[in-house]
Amino acid sequence: MIPFSGDWKAMGVVVRLSSGPCCLFLKGASEILTKKCTCHIVVSKNLDASQHPNSEIETKAIDKIAKDNISRTIIFYANQMLRAITLSSWPPASINFQSADETPYKELSCKIILVAVTSIEDPLCPGVHEAGVTIKMCTGDNILTTCSIATQFGIYPAGGIIIGPFLCALNNHERIEVVPRLQVLAQSSPEDKKLLVETLRKLGEIVGVPVMV
Repeated sequence: MIPFSGDWKAMGVVVRLSSGPCCLFLKGASEILTKKCTCHIVVSKNLDASQHPNSEIETKAIDKIAKDNISRTIIFYANQMLRAITLSSWPPASINFQSADETPYKELSCKIILVAVTSIEDPLCPGVHEAGVTIKMCTGDNILTTCSIATQFGIYPAGGIIIGPFLCALNNHERIEVVPRLQVLAQSSPEDKKLLVETLRKLGEIVGVPVMV
């Protein structure tokens, strides 16, 4: 098992096939994982019903046209307030998995096959605006998805401030200046989130962070 990590924004599992070799399946943020894919599964409208389920799946190298289509798909989902996720696989037939930590993720996640780009939705909990708190949206999602969701639910009003994963790059004085006016922090790391909370507390704010279980 490869647990989800904020560093590479993906998770995965290695499965040993009945035929002997292993196959790696990954799921993660589309804007990151698709860049690691070198080819994609060929999808045909005219499927051959007689094709054996264990026969080899046709793949094709990702060229400029495919890259543009992938990019447009991710942007489309993001503008619909959906989180785009990518499913990919790679049959590492030449690698022998003796233990869970034998092969680093960086070595596994290269030359992988794009299976699909799909989307999921994280709806806002009802009543959140009536709670009497100032909401600052802090997420690891890409900036387009985050901006669409925040605008739809009034978290990101006209003239508001939204930044990407740059909070760590600011010095203490700059953070003190930006954070009070910040509505949305996108593509953020755990360190960005920690700095946001610490800065708000320095400013005398009482901070609550929802925890997903």
